Amino acid sequence: IPFDRPFFEQMLPQAIAVFSAQMTCDHPVVELLTVDGTTHFVNGVSGLAESWVALQTSQKDHEGAVQVFVPYQTIFRVEVHPCSDDRPRRLGFELNPAQPPVVMEVAKTTPEPTPEPASAELKPRKRSK
Repeated sequence: IPFDRPFFEQMLPQAIAVFSAQMTCDHPVVELLTVDGTTHFVNGVSGLAESWVALQTSQKDHEGAVQVFVPYQTIFRVEVHPCSDDRPRRLGFELNPAQPPVVMEVAKTTPEPTPEPASAELKPRKRSK
């Protein structure tokens, strides 16, 4: 899978920072496209796990932020665009988030052994004559 946890944890933030410096843009627009045809305008990465990423996103026609959990295998493409007067600033990526993404680990639990059914004592039957 080309897009995985290390991509969102390390590579993407670095690539966006370099792109922003080159373009002198403080809120580049990051678009994440999924295989179902959805385009997500990514404001930041809020959580990471082994099989999915939690993204804070915005929508062109909606003012509030939305948190989206996206399985890595559904990500088709990630695009970074320079700042634009055509697009609202709320669609831009936050280069210096107040908090780093939360790494979410699945709690490893030891499965409890299956209790064996209580064995009933077999009483010998009396034979009828």
